Amino acid sequence: MLFRSLLLAATAFALYTAPLPAQQPENALPALAAEEHPFLEWGGEYPRWSRLTPQQGVADIRLAIERARQKLEAICRVQPQEATWDNTFGAYESLCSEIFTADVLLSNLFNLMDSPEVRAAQTETAPLVAEFDSSIAANDRLWSVIRTASTAPWVGSLSPARQRYVQQVVDSFKDSGADLPADKKARKMEIEKELAGLYIQFDKNCKDAMNSWQLVITDKSKLAGLGEDWMARAAARAQERGFGTPEAPQWLITLEYASVGDVVRLCDVEETRRLCWEGRNSEGNTPGMDNAPIVARVMELRAELATLLGFGTYADLATARRMVGSGEAALEFVDDMMRKVKPAFDRETNDMLSFISRRQGKRVDQINPWDVSYYANQMREEIYQFDMEALRPYHKKENVVAGMFSVFESLYGIRVSELPTVCLQPGQELPEGTHEVWHPEVKLYTIHDVATGRHMGSFYMDLHPRSTKLEGAWVMPVRHHCTVSGQRPPHLAVLVCNLKSPSNGKPALFTHLDILTLFHEFGHTLHSLLSDVELVAHAGTRVARDFVELPSQLNENWVWIPEGITSYARHWETDEPMPADLLRKLQQSRVFMPGVEAMNQLRMAKLDLEMHMNYDSKFRGRDLDAATRELLEPWNMPLSTWGPSIMRCLTHCISSGYAAGYYSYKWAEVLAADAFSRFEKEGPTNSATGADFRRAVLSTGGSRPESESFYEFMGREPNPDALLQQQGM
Repeated sequence: MLFRSLLLAATAFALYTAPLPAQQPENALPALAAEEHPFLEWGGEYPRWSRLTPQQGVADIRLAIERARQKLEAICRVQPQEATWDNTFGAYESLCSEIFTADVLLSNLFNLMDSPEVRAAQTETAPLVAEFDSSIAANDRLWSVIRTASTAPWVGSLSPARQRYVQQVVDSFKDSGADLPADKKARKMEIEKELAGLYIQFDKNCKDAMNSWQLVITDKSKLAGLGEDWMARAAARAQERGFGTPEAPQWLITLEYASVGDVVRLCDVEETRRLCWEGRNSEGNTPGMDNAPIVARVMELRAELATLLGFGTYADLATARRMVGSGEAALEFVDDMMRKVKPAFDRETNDMLSFISRRQGKRVDQINPWDVSYYANQMREEIYQFDMEALRPYHKKENVVAGMFSVFESLYGIRVSELPTVCLQPGQELPEGTHEVWHPEVKLYTIHDVATGRHMGSFYMDLHPRSTKLEGAWVMPVRHHCTVSGQRPPHLAVLVCNLKSPSNGKPALFTHLDILTLFHEFGHTLHSLLSDVELVAHAGTRVARDFVELPSQLNENWVWIPEGITSYARHWETDEPMPADLLRKLQQSRVFMPGVEAMNQLRMAKLDLEMHMNYDSKFRGRDLDAATRELLEPWNMPLSTWGPSIMRCLTHCISSGYAAGYYSYKWAEVLAADAFSRFEKEGPTNSATGADFRRAVLSTGGSRPESESFYEFMGREPNPDALLQQQGM
């Protein structure tokens, strides 16, 4: 909950539809050979990863754009009297499907197998994709066909899902400037093309900073407080990079969360924690990799784009079709939550100051930012009389994964099965009965419906950090299909985390936060793969941004309750279950410093919204770090010093689709707390309740208004105070 990265690493385009649907429109182009175009056609259910070279990605994206232009021209030629669903809205739904598919796969290479060649391919294709996307709304002939067809009598006889899609397409064109004059349409295309390049550079700077920073420790005493497993991993990583030997070890700290996160939380040596805090602050904040100018330019361009499209602010543009409805409403929600959380936050801050004062034997009025996580952990240990690290021996990766599957198999009536996989080099033959993955650690699973035996979807799981892999955790849908006559091909997605790796002859032993992250991302996976809708445009996580986190945040509840914990918590050596006393202490610690936890997220949400609503008055022409401090200081702890603005490296709000949308984490958390109250009442393992949630939320995707899906499950409107009640605030 403290750190969540991308839901979708690919850029989210306003007029994008979805991957290839199960049925082809009348004007479909000839099929492509999988051997020649592996980014566009796989020749089976799963991509051939060893064939996905960056150069081929560029070629296939260029081809996909050209084929989309041909499809576009076919739609533009439709006369009003000839218009049908298939040759207008149906054809439009699949217009960008091949571009989406190829772009998602190339993004996977960038996020999971980074290299100079992949970066060059991304840099070349991102502006091309953005330019084509912008050209759709700028196409007057296309808009004329869509607008005219939307008022045709036959629209009224369409299914509710198709009627909703017609309105969504019309709204999307209007929001994207379809009615703008030619000169403003041209400027819009220029803006979006420049933004695409800025997003690539922003991500590159973040990744380069992470990979370039390292701290080598030669004196073991400077790592006091860190566990044996962490020390073994750090020594092994150091030796991989030429530092130390088995006889004379040294220890390497990197900016991967699995490395530096434990140091700032557990290390007893303040100087080591401070150096790691400074290292974290290098992301987007070093010469040659400074993201502040990029952030400034992005905000300027987004503000101009919003004005061009007739919106008061970019936040209004971003939230117009979300549950919240407007930037002002989103900011009001965040400010109201901050006011409600503030009393608890102040109490918890004063408690921490008192705790530090007692530990240091002197009055402390300010907190070093590198000490916050450390002393919070120390306080938790003292209050609940247990160390969170004591949980780790009971968190063997294989048990956690199997236990997580069993919880939701029972709840949702599904079966998760692993498929045999192999990692190939280019040119190698695929052994019969196996499926390709991009790294030997990656697993491939299928999900089947137990009642019908239907293959709902498959997903790759890539759980451990690598130098070529983007930090964070996310789920990326790779291919969705629609349902026709009760049948559809299975969906496909990628689940990515950066959790603890095996070390020192031991299996990977996860922290509680690791498990929380994994359950969260599996919620997105289930949302994506259990989708059962008529249109690909409504499949899976294609819902309002402030609704998309509901299934993932709902999933987090099971890592706090016995019904979830006992499914996986067994000692990695003895196979003994977690002692009841330890489980009880973990449950009690759930409400530890909820005000601080909530305020951490709310500050980022406020910064995001204020930058997208009031950039001119609060940020333009000012130092980004100073302006951020001024805005957030009333909502922060009394810190001894401030680091750089989080916006320098907050990929969510710059390059990953959460612009003016970070509030949605807290918004959806309220919905999730409310939804879980029904599970608490009826039983967290009640399969009937699970079936209702699957039917009302997971299977329906965006085929109807999100408020209707929530109402169907709960039988009432959301309780706005549900989260505060759940967390004792």
